[in-house]
Amino acid sequence: MDYVPDRVGGLRRRDSSVGPLALVGALAVTAGVAAYAAWPAGRSSASTRKRRALIAYLRDHLGGSDAAIRVVHRLVSTHQGTEDGMLFRRLARELEEDRSVVRDLLGRLGASGRSMKRVAGYASGAVLSVTAGGEPGDLSLFRTLEALSIGVQGKRCMWRALQHLRPLPPAVHGIDFVELEAKAVRQWEAIEERRRDLVARTLSATESRTE
Repeated sequence: MDYVPDRVGGLRRRDSSVGPLALVGALAVTAGVAAYAAWPAGRSSASTRKRRALIAYLRDHLGGSDAAIRVVHRLVSTHQGTEDGMLFRRLARELEEDRSVVRDLLGRLGASGRSMKRVAGYASGAVLSVTAGGEPGDLSLFRTLEALSIGVQGKRCMWRALQHLRPLPPAVHGIDFVELEAKAVRQWEAIEERRRDLVARTLSATESRTE
């Protein structure tokens, strides 16, 4: 954990935080992948255009998922042996499962998850994973949980959208988008419960002195 000198010559923990929007697309990646798989190739120019747009969209979200997973793994390592650590370990496993769904869908459509944006996202995810976390009461942890919460909501929106694909292509047969959305809701509720618990320990509107 990083420390920096404080005003009286001691040490204090560095407030390294993750902005909420940094991970918005992270968990949504999973949902996006499913959408891509939904479009068969080569029906018409319009269909091809939509399919290509969907592929690009899902690849972008796949990069966001990479970043979110790296951040959660960082939280697992910094909260070992705690109740929070158990939560983050479960989230890491579930996010990896969701990402696997996206990869599988891309494979069914004959596309890979590789893209230049994903490479760039992987690099930024490495930076985010270093700055994520903190102890309960640190603003950095509060911001990290808020970012993950927003990201999971984005993924939920993706799964919901995929439920309305018409016509439903063979590539998505056997994928339960309703259950995937419900799973995202459970993830969001777990993160939000912890984030709300940290409000009183992290934030205060009580006046003390001018900052």
